[in-house]
Amino acid sequence: MFKLKTIKNLELPSWEDFPDIDLYMDQLVSLGNRYLIELSTNQITASMVNSYVKKGLITRPVKKKYQRQHIAELLMVSLFKAVYSLESVKQVIQQIFAEESAQSAYNNFAALFNYDLRLINGKNIPDVTKVANTEPVINKIEEYTIRASIYQMLGQKEIALQAPPRAKEQKKH
Repeated sequence: MFKLKTIKNLELPSWEDFPDIDLYMDQLVSLGNRYLIELSTNQITASMVNSYVKKGLITRPVKKKYQRQHIAELLMVSLFKAVYSLESVKQVIQQIFAEESAQSAYNNFAALFNYDLRLINGKNIPDVTKVANTEPVINKIEEYTIRASIYQMLGQKEIALQAPPRAKEQKKH
């Protein structure tokens, strides 16, 4: 059975944890997958990133190079798309980034996400009013979306653990 204690050390990185250099597509994909390895059931691919850029979910790279904002957008899209349609994800992300700087918007998102992970895990948590400094409506949208993605991740992990042995073996082949 999946134990919540296995998520106790999971958290999204802060903006400051992102590399302060431009990345090529393969580096962006690799880094995104490393950050999300325990938080998402889907692997990021280069074609997914290209699709997200075309659909306006992620801002266009500068001369085929990606910066911190792209990493932040990619992590958020990857987590939200497990719960919402890509059109809804686009709307939520546009609202989040419209309110403040990309750094502040992402750090507030990561703080809320990590807050909910600790809440689910029963850890001591800070006062929610100190977690993010966004508008109440945006804060509420982020909160619902974050919780939905966390519960979806936990449900997927539980489903994988409950799969009959044959189904697990067939997945490997």
